Amino acid sequence: MKINTMEIQRQVFKKSFRGYDRDEVRTYLGFIAEEAAALQKERDIFEREVATLRGLVEDFRNRETILKNTLLTAQRLTEEMKDNARKQAEGIVKEAELRADRLLELARERAGDIDKTILDLRSQRQALRSDIRALISRVAHLIDLQEEAELEDNLHFLVRREQQA
Repeated sequence: MKINTMEIQRQVFKKSFRGYDRDEVRTYLGFIAEEAAALQKERDIFEREVATLRGLVEDFRNRETILKNTLLTAQRLTEEMKDNARKQAEGIVKEAELRADRLLELARERAGDIDKTILDLRSQRQALRSDIRALISRVAHLIDLQEEAELEDNLHFLVRREQQA
């Protein structure tokens, strides 16, 4: 069951002869409502960041797929070009050898370009992983700091209660 800040602030407790101090309960509920609102805002920010990062990952996956398809197409084209060169080589051997050499050089250049692009994408993917790990580390650190602050606040609250009692 999710509870929102307004529900916390509007919570009404039964009255009893020796019940809780209504002002103290209201103050504490207000504090809890503020903390819940802050946590919700932080959660919303993280959800937006995750959505952005997921979009980036999906974009990189799409690019990788396109590159793989391009490489396969280049390989198929290279094989087709070789077959055509062999058929023509029967009639014009020297001309076919020159064409085949040129075509192989172009195919190697394209394959080299594609390999470089794949390496670049892998590097970007690794950088993205590192960024995500760093983000997770920062979030964990923020949560640790928040827990420490809450413990300190709880101690201060208990000390004040004991001093008032």
